[in-house]
Amino acid sequence: MRFSETHGIVYVLKPADYAAGGTGESINTELYSHVTFLVQCATMTDNGGAGADLTVKSGLTDGTQTTAETFHYRLADAVQAAAGADVYADEASATTLELLKATYDSKLLIVEVDVSEITVDQPWLTLALNNHGTAANLSVVAILGGPRYLAQHMPSALS
Repeated sequence: MRFSETHGIVYVLKPADYAAGGTGESINTELYSHVTFLVQCATMTDNGGAGADLTVKSGLTDGTQTTAETFHYRLADAVQAAAGADVYADEASATTLELLKATYDSKLLIVEVDVSEITVDQPWLTLALNNHGTAANLSVVAILGGPRYLAQHMPSALS
């Protein structure tokens, strides 16, 4: 089977500057057991020492952001195209992650959510950024794993 037949793939945030904040596409997790967000950080700039805060929130319906969920993350050890850019730091957990320039600029951040760990009866997940950074250039793609039904055309997780 091909990867696209065993995993859902969602374009969450297009490449842009989210210095003013941003909200990604909401994902319905009812048909999946795991969500992995690939956050491709480009130019990041702090605002007086503060970077954009990343959260993953759950809600009952599409776009509803009721509860900040705990997520697990790993960051690439090196910037894009450098040796070690495909090696990742040890896993850590958070409900909010501040994307500081010194740490995240030009690196790939992997954010993972186990659906069994999110708030009961809140199956929709939304990745959100606040407006604390002066530049937060990034894009996000989500990989949905553990589908209940494997198919050539994966069931939609969008409304």
